[in-house]
Amino acid sequence: MESKLTAVLLTSVVLLSTLGVAGAGALQSQSAGNQSATVSVSATGTVTAEPDQAVVHVAVTAEGENASDATEDLASNVSDLRAALDDENLSVTSVRTTDYSVSQEQPGEGQGQGNAPTTYVARQSFAVTTSDTSEAGAVIDAAVANGATEVGGVTFTLSEDRRQDLRTDAIDEAVDDARVQAEAVADSTGLSLGSVDSVSTGDHVGFVGDRVGAEEGTTIDASPVTVSASVTITYNATAD
Repeated sequence: MESKLTAVLLTSVVLLSTLGVAGAGALQSQSAGNQSATVSVSATGTVTAEPDQAVVHVAVTAEGENASDATEDLASNVSDLRAALDDENLSVTSVRTTDYSVSQEQPGEGQGQGNAPTTYVARQSFAVTTSDTSEAGAVIDAAVANGATEVGGVTFTLSEDRRQDLRTDAIDEAVDDARVQAEAVADSTGLSLGSVDSVSTGDHVGFVGDRVGAEEGTTIDASPVTVSASVTITYNATAD
């Protein structure tokens, strides 16, 4: 698996005198080493890797003359869908309900509906996760063949363990680059870099994927996933 690490860095230097106003005159006679400063550096490390999970978004709908009929038919269709996704030939790890609704649909005006009765529509949507990204198309085909009436797309993502590993890599890279940049700033401003005063972090995971139709079944081309971690580090420093 190939990964790419990048870092974007912003630096700033803040000089803080350790002497008060009353000691301003004494500052001229003291060595520059008695002045303290801080060097603040912001860095972002980004790791790009292949996803190890695919999440397929599908929905099942059913209609009826009343809400009860619609929900009963929906339950039957959902049962068929779950049974198909539980097939041992698929690496489905979870089928999670993301939405459930029952609504009324009035006959359209001006469409020759006359006194057509109100239709009730029951809908249940799912996020189907597979640990084999190459199976995303097979999951779609199995779902559509067994009750799914809507396909909302595919998200390629990372398992929690893999995400944490990559986040650690991104943080390590950002911290290393932040130290290099802080030392460069210190050297160019006549400072000696000291200990770390404060650190803050943040991260972001990006998901991408493309759906491509094929003659024999549906194929999904997985695209890389990015994990970014940002750090802001403030170092203590003294004037040389």
